[in-house]
Amino acid sequence: MKNRISNSTIAITVAAFVLSAADLVHASMTLQPTSSTSHVGNLVTNGSFENGSPGPGVGNQRYWATGTSLTPYAVPPGWSSSGTPNTYAIWGSDGGPPRLRGSDLLPDGQVAMYFGNGGGAQTSLAPTFHADGRVTFSGTPTMTTPMGAPAVLQQSIPTNTNLAPYYPFSFWASGEFAQNGAGGAPDGIFGLRVTNVLPGDPMQFFTVPGGTTALGMSHQFNFDLVPLNPLLPIDIEFYNWGHFDLTAYGGLAFTTELVIDDVMINTAPEPASLGLVALGALVLRRRRNTVSE
Repeated sequence: MKNRISNSTIAITVAAFVLSAADLVHASMTLQPTSSTSHVGNLVTNGSFENGSPGPGVGNQRYWATGTSLTPYAVPPGWSSSGTPNTYAIWGSDGGPPRLRGSDLLPDGQVAMYFGNGGGAQTSLAPTFHADGRVTFSGTPTMTTPMGAPAVLQQSIPTNTNLAPYYPFSFWASGEFAQNGAGGAPDGIFGLRVTNVLPGDPMQFFTVPGGTTALGMSHQFNFDLVPLNPLLPIDIEFYNWGHFDLTAYGGLAFTTELVIDDVMINTAPEPASLGLVALGALVLRRRRNTVSE
């Protein structure tokens, strides 16, 4: 019986072999000051939430957290979500210039995602807010919310079929009432989990910009991602527990909540790696041609 190996299988197999050797050593998720992400070649489906959009304006807003009892309800195509019956996370925008729940002006398109999940969220450990947008703790905090569970938005990214040495990842974040500046709510906390880049897939924490500190009314978070296993996809998961009460740590009782938009992940091939892939593919192709029928 003749054995046939497709060209696409050869390319993917060789690419995975070449890249995995480096990735097992260098797998990482690195926060960067700038990003090379682009809408062209974006691996995130519907990263600006415009496809299937309900349209701008309060009258068109949709509740998006799966499990909510609130209507009208819709999840943006390409994304999955979770929440509780009372989660009031919203897909859409306010009237007038494109904002959502008083956020900063949206960076792309007419709609965004607000993670409304109630007031009184708690953290078991004191947060430290850093100038680059990170939020750190002395250990692993336990987050609690009056809703019983966080509002979560997630998507699996096909990095395994778009092999590259690393992947630039960025998204825009703002906070509810951020446009009010000092008259709004102080900076909040949201969670971000990216699977297949760090051992154990840990939750990481970042600042929701409230417009009351040097981080401003909005911030673009930029990362470089290197997979642990290039044969598996990367999942991105955004978490919001609600408006935090930080009075136990000298903060205020009502922080802002998360608004996101413009989520992008691109491939960033390196010429040297691509050359090895091409050479390996050529060798295997020649070998394929010698397989007897």
